[in-house]
Amino acid sequence: MKPGSVRTAWTFIGAFVRARWGYRFNDRGALLRWQKRRIDRFLHRTLDGIAYYARQPRTQLGDLPIIDKAEMMAHFHALNRCNVSLETASTLALRAEVDRDFSPTLPLGISVGLSSGTSGRRGIFLVSPRERALWAGTVLARTLDRWSVLRLLNPLAPRLKIALCLRANSNLYTTVQSFRLEFQFCDLLRPMPEWLGLIRTSSPDILIAPASVLRALAGAQLAGGLAICPHQVISVAEVLEHDDAELITSAWGLRPSQIYQCTEGLLGQSCAAGSVHLNEEFIHFEPQWLDSQGERFVPLITDFTRTTQIFARHRIDDVLRVNPEPCPCGRVTLRLSAIEGRSDDVLWLPAAESALLQPVFPDVLRRTMAVSVAGTGISDYRIEQHGDTWQVHAEQENADACRRIAAGIDQLCAQLGWRAPQLTFRPWDDLRAAAKRRRIVCIKRPEVQSA
Repeated sequence: MKPGSVRTAWTFIGAFVRARWGYRFNDRGALLRWQKRRIDRFLHRTLDGIAYYARQPRTQLGDLPIIDKAEMMAHFHALNRCNVSLETASTLALRAEVDRDFSPTLPLGISVGLSSGTSGRRGIFLVSPRERALWAGTVLARTLDRWSVLRLLNPLAPRLKIALCLRANSNLYTTVQSFRLEFQFCDLLRPMPEWLGLIRTSSPDILIAPASVLRALAGAQLAGGLAICPHQVISVAEVLEHDDAELITSAWGLRPSQIYQCTEGLLGQSCAAGSVHLNEEFIHFEPQWLDSQGERFVPLITDFTRTTQIFARHRIDDVLRVNPEPCPCGRVTLRLSAIEGRSDDVLWLPAAESALLQPVFPDVLRRTMAVSVAGTGISDYRIEQHGDTWQVHAEQENADACRRIAAGIDQLCAQLGWRAPQLTFRPWDDLRAAAKRRRIVCIKRPEVQSA
């Protein structure tokens, strides 16, 4: 084995052991004190040599400027240690997208990833071989259940088989390939019968896919077109909604777990009790609260473990809802009630009295839609806000369903003191499996004063 491979293997093993059995904190105060020490080291050591912060004060985290995706792209070369230009990274990533070969790397083994561009702005990220090994060890340690870990560690047992269905492969994912683990990538840009056949043939122990793809696979399983018996089902890349989770459970008899990951890193995952926890052992989350109750926030993230590309006080567009109750699993990291989607998945309506815009959070609207479409045969829908008008796209559209949806939204608005939107109903159009599903999206806000 090459020296580099040996180092990578030990990095993977160390990350797995620490993430699985380490990081035990008696209370949240102990976690935050430990995290502060890591952030101080990040400020005074990791940021040395990063051009973007050469003239920035770095006494405390709040000294650093807030960065969004546009700022990151504009100063890409100055925010990575290798001084890789955005053009160089983009060229490699786009060539991989076209050729469907995701193995090429930059010098020093740096891998380049490209986000799906759900928000209209595709993100680029760089990861070193060491960081790939850290990611692989951490994600396996945090997502595999006890049965899967024992299977992985038992040299006499068959290899643990994982099927990953995504728009693009990555060296991040293939890092987990080993003599104890069989990795099958299912390319969602290929025709569905092709990757459905790969899943059927591989009969994976662990099935990983976006929620909308898991929904389609669960439907195929229930219809008799797919006969697999996964031991774990894991949702990635999209918000896992309640009705999707119920259908998946009915297909395979187990609740799906979640991995919360984006361009900015591995942000969280489900615990044994079924709650999504943020990975505060690796990332600092600074909340920008969206409500006075302190329930929903958009986070600024600082990853104090990555050194190749810097994410410091980086604003991501997701809306997160906090669960303040202690988790039965015992972890003291921040527990979420829901990942509600992107900030542009929040719709806006004027208040009935003041005309100031009020946020309509996705979970509130999803509950209204669930009640409204019950018994109508509609299993999927999409709502787009175009100013004062909401376009509703629904499967099996019919007059009764339209009336019930309109009545449900009117009732919600009356209950919460909002002006009801104008509703238009459009024919349903299926999105490609490779397209990230967004059931609720704000294309344009109404033209009134914001609150």
